[in-house]
Amino acid sequence: MQIPRLVITAPASDQGKTIVATGLMAAFRQRGYQVQGFKAGPDYIDPSYYRLASGRSGRNLDLWMQASPGDTVLRFAKGMRGADAAVIEGVMGYFDGYGPLSNDSSTYHLAQVLRSPALLVIDGRHSARSLAAVVLGFRHFSAPDLLAGVVITKIGTQRHYRLLKTAVESESGLPCFGFIPYSEDLAIPHRQLGILPAEENVGISRTIERLGKEIAHSLDLGRIWEVMSGAPELDIPKPPAIPHISHGHPLIAVAMDEAFNFYYADNLELLEELGAQLVYFSPLAGDIIPQNAQALYLGGGFPEEFAMTLSSQRDLLQTYHNRIRQGLSTLAECGGYMFLANDLINSCGEHFPMVGIVPHTVVMHNRLQAVGYRTATTTSDALFSAGSVFRGHEFHYSRVLSEEVVSTAYLLEGKQGKRHQGYQEPNILAGYAHLYLPSNVRAVRHWLDSL
Repeated sequence: MQIPRLVITAPASDQGKTIVATGLMAAFRQRGYQVQGFKAGPDYIDPSYYRLASGRSGRNLDLWMQASPGDTVLRFAKGMRGADAAVIEGVMGYFDGYGPLSNDSSTYHLAQVLRSPALLVIDGRHSARSLAAVVLGFRHFSAPDLLAGVVITKIGTQRHYRLLKTAVESESGLPCFGFIPYSEDLAIPHRQLGILPAEENVGISRTIERLGKEIAHSLDLGRIWEVMSGAPELDIPKPPAIPHISHGHPLIAVAMDEAFNFYYADNLELLEELGAQLVYFSPLAGDIIPQNAQALYLGGGFPEEFAMTLSSQRDLLQTYHNRIRQGLSTLAECGGYMFLANDLINSCGEHFPMVGIVPHTVVMHNRLQAVGYRTATTTSDALFSAGSVFRGHEFHYSRVLSEEVVSTAYLLEGKQGKRHQGYQEPNILAGYAHLYLPSNVRAVRHWLDSL
């Protein structure tokens, strides 16, 4: 397939990748193109901005969680259906991946797999000729060199840009496609997990529209489109057959609102491909779980930010408690796990009663409590068969005050070792891990067949 595409990368986080990626999506959409946004790695927040910029749901590409490079190419091709071009935002720095001694699972690795040119976004503040040394180092750090150009961010004048452009182009051989000055009006607010989710960012649609116009003015879109269109043809592997469940179309209720919205598109699509029907409801808005639902999926999000509203709906929470206690099959991840706990204590020490199905109290902290890829192995037959192995990740600022070891949901393994975590009952699997369901299709099919 001939797919115009471009990877957006940087030397490190906070250089302006999301602004450039989102702005390019908006600018090309304003020119009439259908642009698909992708995010490298396990990120739920950046894709929420891609949806507003492109009009298409943002998607994830993750070489560690997906079965093989071929699987990643397949998922890329699947996401490109109906689109004219792809903008793929990298994670952290260009070469930052699973370990310090290889490029595995890095943005560079993803660009290799997708045979995609890459655009280096680099903060030009406090720099002159030295910026060229950084760009030159990135060109020569690994072969093959996939960098096709540079965008300089956070500088304020044409004079400064011309100085940096001369140095970078003369010493590295890479063209500069323009610069983006810092603007309070176009900045995206941050909190502990990174940028503020688009669902909570008031007025963000107008900001993204202005950003697209600013990008069109500041960057050479014509040359960038030439780079994207010049990406080589991509060989697409034959997709594996997805075995449909043996009976019916079980209805799964999926919590979806400002408090619960961390879901991989691949997870939801796999459930539908296997034969499930998904219906969405909002705990924050006071929705009950649909009466005909045979399962409940509570994804991650920010229940702590809406703890007062959630906790105040005592009658609603009691209906959730009753439905689950009566046997509703329930998968809860991170924020969903916190929501099912007895109590949530925020960083100010305020206590908020939650659903009360999981006999734990979770406490918010100001520092990150866990982050990284995880392999999760289930320890019982709750939902999935005991011993089912999934790939996934953790990223959370809360901890459990008391956790019953005998009831843990799975054994988590990461770079820091192994530990039991979460909570399970025959109809409940709840914990901090965000599971990538396509990493074990057989186990997911077993769950749906049991409904």
